[in-house]
Amino acid sequence: MRGRPLLIGITLLAVLAGCQGPRRTAVEARDAAVEWMVEHQNPDGSWGTIDASRPYQIYLDTQSSHQAFGGATSALGVMSLVEPSRTNAAAEQSLHRGVQHLLTMPEVGKASGNTFYDIWTHTYLVSALCRVVDDPRFSDSRKRIVAVIEREIEILRDRQGLDGGWGYYDFEYILENPSGDQSTSFNTAAVLLALEEARARGFDVDQRMVDDGIKAVERMRLPSGAYVYGTYAQYRPQAPYNMMKGSLGRSQPCNLSLHELDREITLEQMQAGVEALRRDHHYIEIGRGRKIPHEAYYSTSGYYYFFGHYYAGMVVEELEEPARSELATWLQDVMIDVQDPAGSWFDYPLYGYGHPYGTAYGLLVLQSTHRALGTESESVEH
Repeated sequence: MRGRPLLIGITLLAVLAGCQGPRRTAVEARDAAVEWMVEHQNPDGSWGTIDASRPYQIYLDTQSSHQAFGGATSALGVMSLVEPSRTNAAAEQSLHRGVQHLLTMPEVGKASGNTFYDIWTHTYLVSALCRVVDDPRFSDSRKRIVAVIEREIEILRDRQGLDGGWGYYDFEYILENPSGDQSTSFNTAAVLLALEEARARGFDVDQRMVDDGIKAVERMRLPSGAYVYGTYAQYRPQAPYNMMKGSLGRSQPCNLSLHELDREITLEQMQAGVEALRRDHHYIEIGRGRKIPHEAYYSTSGYYYFFGHYYAGMVVEELEEPARSELATWLQDVMIDVQDPAGSWFDYPLYGYGHPYGTAYGLLVLQSTHRALGTESESVEH
């Protein structure tokens, strides 16, 4: 009788494994994600919805935050389809609708004097439009694309905090420009990378703005390789969320931004950051899908998950062999394992934006790992 519970458990596991079906290959995972993005695009070319049916939602402040969430999600959607649109007609049509939405949607502003999720919109609008500005398929829209990129760069200048960083809250102050008290390391790093994309394409980016941003990220870097959450937390380096296990999603964009901007971050240090993500992955994994921010170990939130993996993918592309292939294969397998059966990815119930932004990030990760591997490499079977 003692063996019966064990036998039942083994049987249930076998049944569940059989219900999941064959594991997707990398190509199948990418194709499924592209199909999901195309099918779930809104008629106006955007992605995401104002779905407030869940009892507990993230702090919104005002309804203007929905414009910020929707704009950032739609920009990520465009970013994710640029590459597949070259060989997939449906993806190309979806990409054109997405770009037109980004060019025609109203300028996104702050929710209030102390809440500005729109920083994510401006960040990813710059990245998304930089990736199509020189694309011959959008030559007729180039002037408008250039104008929006230039506008967004100016808005990012205006949103820069007095500490040189960028964030999305400023609860202690309501000023014309953010005080910087709640600038975050990861927000600042993402902005710096977007600005570098713009500068690489010939746009005028104020070097003083970049230098101040770099200093903000460097100030938040700890000897452990972790980055503190934000300026307000820099004098609490031993807080759990500032330890390496709490910084897994932040370390990737921060390392990459400093490396790309020729600071003292070596390939070996970037590699160590991704290896830490692999070694302690269960900590960031535990936060994935949880509905309350920062409730997981080391105060991890679900919405760090695909954000961190997106930048980890870009880091892996920079590494040398054999680490590049080894870590790219691992990252590729992670993304395949956590993909939903329908082809989407999901890490946080952010109103009706969770699946679209998660799927866009996930697709971008698989594009990075594909480039890093240099072949149509299939996932390693387990």
